[in-house]
Amino acid sequence: MQKKKNGRNHVLRSVFYVYALVILLSLFVTASYTWFALSRTPKVSDLGLYVNSPTGLELSQDPLAEEWELQLDFATLVGESAPLRPVTWSEQNQQFFAAVYGRDGRLTDVWEPLNDERHANKNNADGYYIMGTFYARTGQQATVTLSPAVEIAEGRQGSGTYVIGTPLWDAQRVLHSDGGHGAQQAIRIGIRVQMCDLQGNANGETPVFYIYEPNADTHVDGTTGYIATPSIDGGEALVDEAFLITQTTSEWTEAYPVQRDVVIRSLGEFDGETELFTIGPEELAQISLYVWLEGQDVDCTNVIGHEAQVLASIQFGSQSGAQSGLVPIG
Repeated sequence: MQKKKNGRNHVLRSVFYVYALVILLSLFVTASYTWFALSRTPKVSDLGLYVNSPTGLELSQDPLAEEWELQLDFATLVGESAPLRPVTWSEQNQQFFAAVYGRDGRLTDVWEPLNDERHANKNNADGYYIMGTFYARTGQQATVTLSPAVEIAEGRQGSGTYVIGTPLWDAQRVLHSDGGHGAQQAIRIGIRVQMCDLQGNANGETPVFYIYEPNADTHVDGTTGYIATPSIDGGEALVDEAFLITQTTSEWTEAYPVQRDVVIRSLGEFDGETELFTIGPEELAQISLYVWLEGQDVDCTNVIGHEAQVLASIQFGSQSGAQSGLVPIG
């Protein structure tokens, strides 16, 4: 009788151990394969983001500025040390939300609402994403788009719009490593457009929010094919398809022979139209550019660390002139 009881206890212990192992594995999967730990935070200083325009479309941080430019270094708009933590965009609420974790480390069904004043460009525990606002003007009627990515000098340089992991030189291996660590797959760039008069006053129209998703067809686990990012609003995507701009993967390979300062870029292509707005000579476009790590993305994993380094180029094109708007970046 005692042997049967001991045998039963052994079976119960075995079942408990298996059950506990399943729980631990589920916690590991939750923590590692989405909404990675908040202590691992890439910073703006590791994000080379440049905003460019063709001749005829000028940019400025100040709508009343006397001098306007053709290129902006995004770090000057937002500060160099603001962290990026996983958030998600809610189209229904027109704001970002952060995940709330339970004591066991798993995600709850509660979301913390965020706002630009408190959570954008902050170099502290409140900092989650970055955003910068600038203005665009033109001397003629124009339709403004995102310029496609183009390889220049046989791929040694790139221009147009793309996001790519920074190649980091490893002197020991005499090779480059990918500084992006998958951040280039999880990053999103939001483009909010509000039309204004020449003094920078909104014209009363509802602003439009586009989401640009680069490297949309490859994933950190090596699989390929586009996977829509589900919204916490209940939809299958973060925004309506008409406001989602997706692009195939941009990547680099070593030159032959290997050179420290040269890699060969193969840049992605847009999957559809990239028209953003039309503008005339008597108006301005106020553009707020948001950059975040999209927590709902399948590629927002613990592979991404605080050392992640990404090069991003956002370039506007104008369909009214003959200029291509292609400015070499990187």
